Amino acid sequence: MQIGVDCDLAVGNRRIFVLDTDEIGRMAVQFMLHDEYETHEIASLQAAIAKAQDWPPDLIILGEALLGEDKLNVETVSEQFPKTRLMLVVGEARSALNQSAISKGFVLLHKPLRLEDVRAKVAAVLHN
Repeated sequence: MQIGVDCDLAVGNRRIFVLDTDEIGRMAVQFMLHDEYETHEIASLQAAIAKAQDWPPDLIILGEALLGEDKLNVETVSEQFPKTRLMLVVGEARSALNQSAISKGFVLLHKPLRLEDVRAKVAAVLHN
């Protein structure tokens, strides 16, 4: 048993995609959540769409780097996954991106990421 893991969450069957071009950031978030959720790290929107065909995720945690590099926007992600809850990891205050994301249903997850904060925010989003 892992220290700090909520057993009720660990036996649930919630699926999370961590979607980001930053491999280290993806792996960090996946590591923070893998004890309590089925968590998959994915590098591109196309790979996420393909993986979601069989079993769609309950939550997508999107790194803001993906929005800048691949020229994706929050509308594209919210259209591809209309029934999935969405979170956006943000580092600095970028009001235009943040406001657009909030208006499309994204919940913001602010850097620096800390284990307790990430787990608490994800649990709040998935269990409300």
